[in-house]
Amino acid sequence: MKNGKYHTIKDFILNWKILIILLFLLILLISFMWAGKLLFSSNHAAAEEKRLCKSYTSIEIRPGDSLWSIAAEYMTDDYDSVQEYVREIKRWNGLETDEIHAGRFLIIPYHFYP
Repeated sequence: MKNGKYHTIKDFILNWKILIILLFLLILLISFMWAGKLLFSSNHAAAEEKRLCKSYTSIEIRPGDSLWSIAAEYMTDDYDSVQEYVREIKRWNGLETDEIHAGRFLIIPYHFYP
């Protein structure tokens, strides 16, 4: 009879240990799911806010204009320098030098947030 009770108490303690481990794992799983949801939803929101669109416009070169004056007028904040912006204008217009002529047209890139 004593052996039977001891075996039952041992099973009871083992069952409690298993139950505690399962509850711990369940709480851990829920925590990871919650943290993942927060992480991915905040990244998605940040990506939505920071989505920068690139577009182009065409301008007519006026007398006295230079690539540098045009770049200073049309450059947006996402460019690191006027020099970088001038290089992009030259690339899009197939220019090898800074020489431009009044009356011609240039493609001018710009960025904006929708």
